[in-house]
Amino acid sequence: MIQHQVRGVFTVLDDCSFRVSEFDMLKGSDVHWWGSIGVDFENMTKGFVLSDHKLDTGFRNDSFAINLRKNVSWDLVKVVSIWDVPTASDFGHVVLGNLGDGSEASEGMMNNGSGNEPTMFENCKKLSRDFRLRWTLRAEDNLIDIGLEAGTAIQDYMAFGWANPESSTPMLGGDVVVTGFTDEGLAFADDYYITRYSECMMTTEGFQGVCPDSFYEPAEADALVNNTELIYAHRKDGGVICSVSADVEFS
Repeated sequence: MIQHQVRGVFTVLDDCSFRVSEFDMLKGSDVHWWGSIGVDFENMTKGFVLSDHKLDTGFRNDSFAINLRKNVSWDLVKVVSIWDVPTASDFGHVVLGNLGDGSEASEGMMNNGSGNEPTMFENCKKLSRDFRLRWTLRAEDNLIDIGLEAGTAIQDYMAFGWANPESSTPMLGGDVVVTGFTDEGLAFADDYYITRYSECMMTTEGFQGVCPDSFYEPAEADALVNNTELIYAHRKDGGVICSVSADVEFS
């Protein structure tokens, strides 16, 4: 994920076309599918336009096939990138494998060429201008994979929780995960349980407020229903993404 938040799955279809699926990208100015023989800046800038298909709008979980130009063949291409011509910027790229005679499909993640699948999810909801929620339901495992993605300052955090939409106080009794990075640059995902809209404190009735799950005794099952686990996190160009896995209950 960089400023234009490019991600998707790239697949070579045949000797003159490829397919991009689950494709996300924020709008650029003069953006093209771009071919080069290397990922270094010198080779990128010496690259060339692969297709007449222009990327002149934003995309959100889109899938489509793209034809190469008639004068382009895969033997000329080692890297396929999304290239902004005016700024000579690589929005994201994928390094191709051995295509052989064109009958083999080369598949990769168009996620800055990093191949980090924990940044890919089936669903996405834009919660605000700077904050997105992504998720994939794995019903067979009673799990939901969640990605929190935001443009945020280093000292800030992101949070997501399960709410009761029928309640006038929907987050009371809710399980919440808070994610971000420590001052040392280490990623964290901490699980909280909410009994009051207040700072966590010890009372005669036990812990009350927004308290970490670890404060509660194992017997207090309500506070431990939706345990979460940090899967992956990174911060780049002012953007943060944290992936977590959460237990869910099906009724």
